[in-house]
Amino acid sequence: MTNDPALAPGGPLGDRSAARATRRLRNWSFLAVVVLLAGIVSSFLVARATAANDAERSSQSFRSSTLQVAGSLLLSIQHEQDLAISADAYMAENTGSSAARFQSWVTAVTSTPGASAAFARYAEIVGLGRIVVTAGGRLLSCTSELRTSGAALVAVPAGFRLCGGTLPVAALVARDTAAPAYVAIGHGSATLLVSFSPVYSGRAFDGWIAMMAVPSIVLRSAIADHPGIAVRMHYDGPGGSLELEGGTLRAGQSRLKTELGYGWSVETFATLASGGLFADGGAVLAILLGLALSASIAIAFFLLATSRVRAQRLVALRTAELRHQALHDPLTDLPNRWLIADRADRLLVRARRAGSVPAALYVDLDEFKNVNDTLGHEAGDLLLEAVAERLVAGLRDADTIGRMGGDEFVVLIEDSTSATAPALVAERLLAIMRQPFELAGSNVPLVVTTSVGIAVGLRDSASDLLRDADVALYKAKAAGKNCAEVFRPEIETGVQRRYELEFALRSALEQRELRLVYQPIYNLDDLSLVGVEALLRWEHPDLGAISPDEFIPLLEASGQIVDVGRFVLVEACRKMAAWREHYPTLEVAVNVSARQLDRNVIVDDVREALQSSGLDPAALTVEITETALMANVESTVERLGDLKALGVQVAIDDFGTGYSSLAYIRRFPIDRLKIDRTFTESITTSTQADAIIHTLVRLGNDLGVKTVAEGIETTGQIDYLRREHVDEAQGYLFAKPLEADVFEAQLLELATLQAAFGDNGRSTV
Repeated sequence: MTNDPALAPGGPLGDRSAARATRRLRNWSFLAVVVLLAGIVSSFLVARATAANDAERSSQSFRSSTLQVAGSLLLSIQHEQDLAISADAYMAENTGSSAARFQSWVTAVTSTPGASAAFARYAEIVGLGRIVVTAGGRLLSCTSELRTSGAALVAVPAGFRLCGGTLPVAALVARDTAAPAYVAIGHGSATLLVSFSPVYSGRAFDGWIAMMAVPSIVLRSAIADHPGIAVRMHYDGPGGSLELEGGTLRAGQSRLKTELGYGWSVETFATLASGGLFADGGAVLAILLGLALSASIAIAFFLLATSRVRAQRLVALRTAELRHQALHDPLTDLPNRWLIADRADRLLVRARRAGSVPAALYVDLDEFKNVNDTLGHEAGDLLLEAVAERLVAGLRDADTIGRMGGDEFVVLIEDSTSATAPALVAERLLAIMRQPFELAGSNVPLVVTTSVGIAVGLRDSASDLLRDADVALYKAKAAGKNCAEVFRPEIETGVQRRYELEFALRSALEQRELRLVYQPIYNLDDLSLVGVEALLRWEHPDLGAISPDEFIPLLEASGQIVDVGRFVLVEACRKMAAWREHYPTLEVAVNVSARQLDRNVIVDDVREALQSSGLDPAALTVEITETALMANVESTVERLGDLKALGVQVAIDDFGTGYSSLAYIRRFPIDRLKIDRTFTESITTSTQADAIIHTLVRLGNDLGVKTVAEGIETTGQIDYLRREHVDEAQGYLFAKPLEADVFEAQLLELATLQAAFGDNGRSTV
């Protein structure tokens, strides 16, 4: 009954929002899958291209490195041959030179500092020698020079000498073939390579130039700038074959062979990129990065999709919550006045279409303010929640219940079969609301009554329907509350006047339309004047005199009574201060409303009125109705104590009409009890009124306070009140409320008589 079906989970707004969210999630998820698949395919394509490119670069690098290594090795062979040729040239130029002279030449060539030193230029050469034979082939002499520092790089086999007793076969092969021949001594990195180059004098064989070299130095130098390259040198000549290795050879390496000449060839080895996807590090990295990037993008799309959908759902949910909060009362969760107005418009549309009778009921709690004042606002809120629950439980689901604000509720009834049906609903609500309420934290059940205003039938707008129900509610309140009233056109006239008066009251004080009149108060023993009661009057320039019973409640309802009450205090004190110059014993009574008593400012208002006027505080009596006293006992006792501290007197007005008990009355610091006029008027017609007055007077005597009777209109009433020992009285029999200037003139006359005759000059005004 209180929920908006459009916002419910199964409502049209909820279904459409859920469908849109599902479509968006499906579309974004599909896009995430497409992105992931495209990324995977792209990753493998990039990896394949990377692998092929790496394989091609590796192959090209290997070929380039092979050429450089082969060139370096060939250059080393040529360097050795150049040295052999230099030795051959020396021998050709120095035919028959002694071994000592050749020894000197070798020493010069290999030891002289500078770039021309052979051993310095060719680190691999560790020995150089000359072998000379006779014409008959007999060994004539052998001279050699070993490089000590170079020899330290490798281990020369023990007992090996270039000028040994026996020549290697390679020397004989070189002699016979006229080409250098080689022999290897040792193995591995400790291998020494000895070359024999034949020397001729003319055409006659003259001997050999022998050189000893460390091949590992040559090989290391050749591959030093080519990481990952290994070499293997082959020699295949007339004197035999040999093989030298440099670097690390592994299985599965690629190989290239290059012919160097002089019987030498070289093979280079390297591990090349295979071009396979998972054998190439770059390709694998490309795949991994591509997969990671694709997955990240896909996840991002998916998260974006889900977060967007989630955000949209949260927005839709929050929007629904805000819409609900904007259209529902936060305390009772019932539709508020804006939603009620919309529901009322729809009610009228459906009623016109279906030909049914719509109705609106304005429901208001009677005297709800007293609940807040006596029990507190928390109890008031609990009561409103309980009232809302009871209204919901007492009506059909098809009917709409809303809270207009404060303690006002509205019930919209549709499909009424007759114009009397809403009145029956109102009676049922009145009966329901009369049942006591059990509130949390309260030990005593709370009984409240309700007033209901009913508007039945079609209207031009929802505002008209609700306005008419409100007008009927005002009539129910005026009729005594705890009842229901049906709107009739003539009722609106009274309500319209109320609105006009409320509007006019806003400026009445500023326009000086409000004034005070004064009703005299007399001592019943000798009928001497003891004081006056200041009464508020309103003279509207167009509407004329407005009754206090009509405009005082409006001032109370609007809160203007606080400002107007301050005006009354100031004006009454000012006048009485002037009058007491001629009649020093005179006192003035001023009525204080419950609204004024609710605030601490009442004490300040009274103090300022006394100070500004110079009036003796004892000459001012503050009158408070019995109902206002009981609104909030604790705060009232405190404020009345503050007023008494100022020196003023306190009177309970309209005593006997409220529900105060003797225990409470004793707590209030009062000086007078004013008996309500309803009891005075019934003295001669009601024995019950006689008993009440008798009881009230005795109560006054017990409390030690004066009693004052209001509404005296006959001498019989005076006689009865005198027998009951009532202290003071006021009423039309003595005098009506007088204008200030009239009362002042009569007061001056009375003062003159008293001056002339003394006490015998006492009279009435």
